[in-house]
Amino acid sequence: MLPRAIRIKGFTRENRYEMIDYAVSIISKCAGWVTNHTMYSNKMIVINFEIEVRGVRELLQLLNQNGLKLFEESNEIVKNFQENIVKGNEDKEIIGSINITFINDEPNTRNHIPAIPG
Repeated sequence: MLPRAIRIKGFTRENRYEMIDYAVSIISKCAGWVTNHTMYSNKMIVINFEIEVRGVRELLQLLNQNGLKLFEESNEIVKNFQENIVKGNEDKEIIGSINITFINDEPNTRNHIPAIPG
């Protein structure tokens, strides 16, 4: 059965700007597109995306390179996308998110959150 969404979690010690750029370019390369992102200080980002089913396996394989280490639960997603599930559903779109934690020695920065009017 085709899942409604995929949630990918990983961590890296690499430069956060380069890793964000890498993740976005890999999503595009794998028949997907970024819909939104949220940066939580300099320690974590969540990138929301939509992707065609045919690109999910390649996305996970490419993300697990270039210094990004996926958690085991994220690697298990590949097993859920066996050929029999992908076949016939190649052009269907599903939503997903990538949560990347940056391990660095930089002091934690705070992002300004505007007050809610009213």
